[in-house]
Amino acid sequence: MSGKATFILVLAFSGLFLLKGNELIGFSNDSMDNFIKYYTETNTHNIATAGANMAVNQLFFNKYWNTGYSNIPYENGRFTVTVTAYGDDNRKLVSIGTYEGFRDTVTVLLQPKNFAQYGNFYNVMGGVWAATGDTFSGPFHTNDYLNCYGNPVFLGYTTTLKGVKKYNSYSNPVFLGGLESGVSIPLEFDTSSIRMAAYTNGKIFRDTTNKNYITDVKLTFLNDGNVKYQININKKGWTTEKTTALTTLAPNGVIYVEKGNVYVEGVLNGQATIVATKKGTTSAGTVHIANSITYNKNPLTDPSSTDMLGLVGEQKVQVDFNSSRGDINIHASIYSQNDGLVIDKYSSYPSAYHMNLLGGVIGQKVQPTAVYKWVGKDLIPTNGYSYIHKYDQRFYKQVPPYFPKTKYYKVISWAE
Repeated sequence: MSGKATFILVLAFSGLFLLKGNELIGFSNDSMDNFIKYYTETNTHNIATAGANMAVNQLFFNKYWNTGYSNIPYENGRFTVTVTAYGDDNRKLVSIGTYEGFRDTVTVLLQPKNFAQYGNFYNVMGGVWAATGDTFSGPFHTNDYLNCYGNPVFLGYTTTLKGVKKYNSYSNPVFLGGLESGVSIPLEFDTSSIRMAAYTNGKIFRDTTNKNYITDVKLTFLNDGNVKYQININKKGWTTEKTTALTTLAPNGVIYVEKGNVYVEGVLNGQATIVATKKGTTSAGTVHIANSITYNKNPLTDPSSTDMLGLVGEQKVQVDFNSSRGDINIHASIYSQNDGLVIDKYSSYPSAYHMNLLGGVIGQKVQPTAVYKWVGKDLIPTNGYSYIHKYDQRFYKQVPPYFPKTKYYKVISWAE
């Protein structure tokens, strides 16, 4: 190749490398710009997320915290968090992070978990055992060992703090919805909202003599939406029975007996939460289930049903003794703050019957419901009530009015 041709070839390659070199430099600059932008956006997002996490932590320890954060320095940027209330005792957090001219937002929705969302919740199992013939539906939780005697059936997701304890080698509980151990959920709730609801647009039954006497109330629900009621102050005798519409007696559905006991039965057409408070005495605060209490429309057979009942006893909820009653049907979510669902004199029943519960039981402890004996490898109830439970699936999304909620918030939505 001649020297001139070689010179031309070198010039050509030099020009080509010069053009490509500029492109490579451009690619390098673009890559650096993209990296810087990605880093800046990521750091901005992390700052917003950090603000949201700090605010959620504040609300966990103090549900009334609402001050938020204003322009807080963090990782060379800043965040601002606002806290607003919405709905029934819910909170919305909006965390805005800024860094190097960029801005990102994280939105968090929180609400207390409602105890009606449990099929069964017990703080203590103690010496009571879930037994053959017992069927538990819906979420189940205990902050104790889950004692199993024979072959009880758990249909829903089951959690326990200390694990499952079997009575003997013949005991084989069935967990159809899954089982998880090591889970602790405090049995605490904030009473302020239900008390406030009762005093604003509900019905308060109390000692009208202002002498701090115990006040007892009888409620018989009618399938036409009415309710019959009587009052007995200081056990001096029942007043004349009155009948009124449930929506007139308690427009928001809360019926609150202050320092007293309440006796319920009948067919509920509507929504109500009935509360019996003790106010310092164990002689008050009991909800007595005198006979079956059911919904006008059973949601198991009629999905259009809007009937809902909550029974809240600060002391306990009790099925009163009636040897001639036979089976009993209870449609309600039951909350027993200091005890459980008590079957009065269960061993004195002449035979074994079914207690058909649609809803849930939440209480400090489990109470025995029947006397059992072994027949071969099977444990058979002989006296009292077998616990036949079906969870009301509606309670996953809607619950009886102002039914007790957990003390702490849970995150229901986290949008980044």
